[in-house]
Amino acid sequence: MLDFMRKHAQSWMIKAALGAVVVVFIFWGIWTPHEGSQRELVKIGNQIITVAEARNYYQNMRDRYQAMYGERFTEEMAKKLNLKERAVKDLVSRVLLVQEARRLGLKVTEGELEASIHANPAFQKDGLFDQATYTRALQRVRLTPKDFEAGQKEGLLINKLQGFILSSVRVSDQEILDAYRHGFENVNLEVISLNPGETKDLALTPEEVKEYFSKHKDDFKLPAKVKVRYLLFDPQAFMKQIFVSAKEIEDYYENNKEKFSQPKQVKVRHILIKAEAKDKEGAAKARQKAESIRGEAAKGKDFAQLAKQHSEDPGTKDRGGEIGLISKGMVVPEFEQAAFSMKAGDISDVIQTQFGFHILKVDEVQEASTQSLEKAKPQIEALLKNRQARGMAYDLADQAFERASKDKSLDKFAEEKKMPVKESPLFSSEDKLDLDPKLKASALSMGKGDISPTLRVGETFAVLHAVEKEEARVPELKEVEGRVTEALRKEKQKEKALARAKDILEKLKKGADFKQLAAQEGLKVVETGFFPRASAPPKVSPSEDLRKALAALTLKNPYPEAPIFQDGKYSIYRLKELKAIDLEQFNTQKENYRRGLLMQKQEMVLNQWLEDLLEKAKARGDYKELQPVNEAI
Repeated sequence: MLDFMRKHAQSWMIKAALGAVVVVFIFWGIWTPHEGSQRELVKIGNQIITVAEARNYYQNMRDRYQAMYGERFTEEMAKKLNLKERAVKDLVSRVLLVQEARRLGLKVTEGELEASIHANPAFQKDGLFDQATYTRALQRVRLTPKDFEAGQKEGLLINKLQGFILSSVRVSDQEILDAYRHGFENVNLEVISLNPGETKDLALTPEEVKEYFSKHKDDFKLPAKVKVRYLLFDPQAFMKQIFVSAKEIEDYYENNKEKFSQPKQVKVRHILIKAEAKDKEGAAKARQKAESIRGEAAKGKDFAQLAKQHSEDPGTKDRGGEIGLISKGMVVPEFEQAAFSMKAGDISDVIQTQFGFHILKVDEVQEASTQSLEKAKPQIEALLKNRQARGMAYDLADQAFERASKDKSLDKFAEEKKMPVKESPLFSSEDKLDLDPKLKASALSMGKGDISPTLRVGETFAVLHAVEKEEARVPELKEVEGRVTEALRKEKQKEKALARAKDILEKLKKGADFKQLAAQEGLKVVETGFFPRASAPPKVSPSEDLRKALAALTLKNPYPEAPIFQDGKYSIYRLKELKAIDLEQFNTQKENYRRGLLMQKQEMVLNQWLEDLLEKAKARGDYKELQPVNEAI
């Protein structure tokens, strides 16, 4: 699921940075005008991104994920997706693009601005722009028309720049065919592997060990150690001090109604009889079987039992065909159309999709609904209180940092605020201790006497004081001789295994029989079976080297350029056979595939353009991070 979420996170970033007019930011509660009193996070030319802006943007990004994935979305996932870095990257990208658009002389006319505002449904009444609705909408988010329209102009300016950047992006027919082949062509490989660890009888002399150590001393450095005293600031400690007014709750509800809306959902079961469209005879038999099962279900036979007996969907068969609740857009169109036209208890006709033939049974229909303000109040109040509490905890942590920087100690501040100062033992990166990994990493980067800026760990903030430090050092050989000897042994084993693998591959390229040579070398030949060329073979970890090697294999040139080191082994692959794509099927999907490839290509061009803009800004000295992103927000 993380891969899917990463893709969507990237998609949101592009949309936000490259064409989302400011109204999107407003009604997600993301965009706010700059305020000089807020702490500065990033400076791009004469433009400042504040901590408050970044924190607000990040929080709303998290809210969107929470709305999409519910309880499945956790703080750990937010970290793995690098949402804080993405949030700041969004804001930086927006500034860079506005600056570039202005440099290129792009402009937004008053007519274009007016048309964009009038076309926005949020400002319309009965399908037409309404000045009073416009004014009320801006008042709810505490924006003046002047501030909003300035931001709207920026969004439109970015849209123009986006059109300029993407106007020349094209996808050729050959690119589509090559990409389709790479994605859908199936290959069967024969593989022989050499495990370096099986290389025995390696005699290592003391001189070799000594020489290896002299060349790789940094690999055996003893890590730095540090001892810290620290304060923790938990937002929950501030909850009793916070009051959220009824108006604040109402404003949040009005501006975020989509978060409280539930689309129509259908709870459905199905029975699948697989069939391939190109196999006419097989498809006819599959349909006949599906019609027969459908007849039994219509006569009252238990649908779940029929699914367990006959369904060929391994994911739902054992659950009596139960898919669960689905919303529109979650399943293929033919399935969706049938499911959403049925009532609870209905059994569908036989439905054909790309997977085969389905019989559907609807167990429950949940109509679209919007949670009322009254019901949403507790949830909104808790959310707003949590936000305020986080702000108060951060502000107090910030005060602690400022005071400790002057006092060279946390003790006086802690005494005044009646807070306990915690203390760690002397530790290194290799030691296990009861300290969050982020705090541990920050502590190890500090020098003796350093006070850390405010650090964020989950919902808690921290300030550290390094009271003792032992720097990393290169040890004497006698302290690490066992590790050095083992490292040298593994390196020599890899060298021997690689040399042998290269020799075998060279013989194969010159015409040696694959199986005969493998037998002579005492190596086992493993056949992968057919799998998509674009993926890794079964039970093998994917890698870029492996992907490139598999992409280049042909029946005329069945061997890679060099042995592939993967999963601790050197492997030699031989393309034994392949199943070509179905050109007829390709032609039916060609234009859809073209659109997908065009979007990918456009995203790559946009990303590269943004990276180039950022690098140029850094080279000119126009870009400066004033605080570490993860610590500040």
